[in-house]
Amino acid sequence: MADQLKTLIKRRSSMKSKLTIFNNYLNLIKDHSGLSETQRYDLEERFSKFECLYADFDALQVEIEVLVEDADTVLAEREEFETQYFRLVALARSVLGSTSKLAGKRTY
Repeated sequence: MADQLKTLIKRRSSMKSKLTIFNNYLNLIKDHSGLSETQRYDLEERFSKFECLYADFDALQVEIEVLVEDADTVLAEREEFETQYFRLVALARSVLGSTSKLAGKRTY
């Protein structure tokens, strides 16, 4: 059981690193006045893959919660992940929404 728990925790760490990678990416592009069409497509693709991360995390976290005795520790991990995840979802949607409004105002 201890080996299984270690493996699950390593997998959770991998998921948390995906949060960090997406966070770093969003921080790079969010301050630009406008995204190019290519950047927008890049963000849309990354975001669609990122959205799947929560379901994977939730399933994994439930497995961890079942195996541990100290629920407070794992609940803090869940709360930290969820807080960062939903903040990044909101930020990505905001960036995508603001660029689509700008794209609609273009004149050709």
